Amino acid sequence: MNHWQQIDHDFLLRFPGGLADPDWLELGKKHKSVTSVIRLCEEGLAEHTMAAALAQGRLAPLIETCRQIIGRSTTVSTFEKMAFRNYLGFSDIHQPFLQALYELLHHFGPESFANFVDVLQLCRHDHNANPAKWPVVTCFLAYSKPFEHVCIKPTTIKKVAARLGVDIAYQALPNHETYTRVQGMVQSFRQHSTLAQDQNNIIAQAIMYCTV
Repeated sequence: MNHWQQIDHDFLLRFPGGLADPDWLELGKKHKSVTSVIRLCEEGLAEHTMAAALAQGRLAPLIETCRQIIGRSTTVSTFEKMAFRNYLGFSDIHQPFLQALYELLHHFGPESFANFVDVLQLCRHDHNANPAKWPVVTCFLAYSKPFEHVCIKPTTIKKVAARLGVDIAYQALPNHETYTRVQGMVQSFRQHSTLAQDQNNIIAQAIMYCTV
């Protein structure tokens, strides 16, 4: 039994019915907002929607969408949600924030990732308005394209990586290299897992998290 199969095995020890197990479904009720957050991202942050709003200077609806996405996300802590709300309280960062988010979501790569993190640190002089944290950065990615991207909760993902013997080159400040290593780890799990192979990365990560 390899590392990936061991995760399936341990998950089934806890939830014998697999993804149809009553206890698993009950646990899922705590994260029932996931569907609405995915819909907010897919509709409110679609490429054409963001491009038109940025071109016309209609920033307020996009900012409100982002506020709701972070506010409803169960992967973002209360402290991180407060930091993001405080960050958005500085109206002069709205345009650079949304432009950087647009590039991150629709032209993903090392440069757009690093730029988005930089923009999230524009208000770091206020220690209560620095949302440049892994869950905030990756929440937008994971819920916009859940079959492609991943959401990173540092403590848990480090435990998963240690269990699997995967070097994710973890750094506290979000960075593209660590992100792509975690992304690859989750995608490898989906390829080797009977439970996760037909699921999106959000479900695949939830399965992994339940075994550490």
